Formats: sequence, C-alpha cells, structure tokens
Amino acid sequence: MSGAGSTFAGKRVLVTGGSRGIGRAIVLAFARAGADVIFCYRRNAEAAAAVTEAAMGCAGHAVGYQADVGDAAAVAALVAQVEAAHGAIEILVNSAGSFPATKVIDMTPADWDEVVRANLYGVFYCCRAVLPGMIAAGGGAIVNLASIAGQRGSAQHAHYAAAKGGVLAFTRSLAREVIEHKIRVNAVSPGRIATDLLLDVQTPDEYARWMTDTPARRLGTPEEVADAVLFLASPASSYIVGATLAVNGGLLME
Repeated sequence: MSGAGSTFAGKRVLVTGGSRGIGRAIVLAFARAGADVIFCYRRNAEAAAAVTEAAMGCAGHAVGYQADVGDAAAVAALVAQVEAAHGAIEILVNSAGSFPATKVIDMTPADWDEVVRANLYGVFYCCRAVLPGMIAAGGGAIVNLASIAGQRGSAQHAHYAAAKGGVLAFTRSLAREVIEHKIRVNAVSPGRIATDLLLDVQTPDEYARWMTDTPARRLGTPEEVADAVLFLASPASSYIVGATLAVNGGLLME
C-alpha cells in the first residue's frame, strides 16, 4: 500500500488462503507494512513456505498454518492456536476460496457444497472465531474478499457467485452487529485479476473478450487488490463501515 509506512507495525493480522494469488499479495503487503502476519493454507505447504521466505527482510514477518477454513472445528482450533502463540487477532482478511467451472445442469450437490463451504462458510467460521478476541481487545477490522461474480453473476460458476453474493450480504449484516464494539467490517470485490485461479480456467477467446469489455482494457493485479484491503484495514478508512470496495477496472459501475 503506497504510503502505508508503519501503520500496521506490530499489528496481528490473520489472512486466510494466503499461499497463492490475491491472498499471497495481501500477506506480503501487510508484512512490508510492518505487521505480524499469520496466514493459513489448505494443502500446499511448499507454497506457504515460499510466502514466509518472501516476507523475510520485510518490516514485519509472515508465518503459515495449515487449516481448511470450510471446517468449523479446524477454524476454531486454528484461531485458538494463533491466539495462544501470538495474541488476539486485530485484523482478519478472509481471502480463501475456490473457483471451479461447472454448469448448473451438471452440478452435483457435492459440487455445490464444496464451493459454498470454501467461499462462504469459511468467512462465517473465521469471523465467528476471531470476534471474542477483538471484542475483548476493544476493536478490530475485518475485510472479506467477495467478487464481481457475486454482484452480477457468472455463467458456469453459479455456486461461486451465490457464495460471493452471500459474502456481501454477510459483510453488511455483521458490520451492523459489531460496529458498537469498534470492529469495522467491509468487503473488497475484485473483478478480473491476473491470478492462476482465474487464468487456469480461461480460453484465448475469453481473454480477448475481457480486454475489450473491461473499460481499463487490462486485468487487475493481486497487488492492486491488496492495496484496497490494506486501506480498509487501516485508520485511513475509519468511517467506512459495511462497504464494498470494487477493484474491477470499471467492469461494473454503480
């Protein structure tokens, strides 16, 4: 985040899905800004280790924990472990998710459950787990990663779009509940961002179309999304509550 300086020096930040893509960029942005970053990953220990190594030399640092955010018991255990080792979490960023392509007619209940659990249930589980510590500490910030798919829909990704739409509604609802405890809850809604999660499912024709129907005429970068997250987590956004910050190159103007 340009000008972040020492805004996050010593702040304890938990980032879910921090081993790749947007989550990785968020972890490293917070580490550069001086935060003590704890991130979780589902499977790829090698990628997680690479993130920790990349954070070396930053003003802050990063450490990874394995956990499936779609598992309520695993999330509770993760947060308990993190709080015992590092103290109460002051900033939570829910970035974990999955983006498989399946037409509704071909979608099984198991397909639906897996994607909704990863993208929506995980946000609920993580928020619920960190709130007692934030309340006891007298405040905090939560930033949930949604998606433009949750605002306008996405063919072959109905489960993902439904989950991300749920994240937006959940964000506004939780914001109303916890602002009295000086906990601000907001969302970032990325558009087409150049990550392997997105690029792996595109075709050349789709890529060409993206370049023409996105007003900015390019994909966004994970670092641009990370900048938006850091802004919403910082005192610079102290009067922003229950908002959705779009990072989409003008693809959806409201």
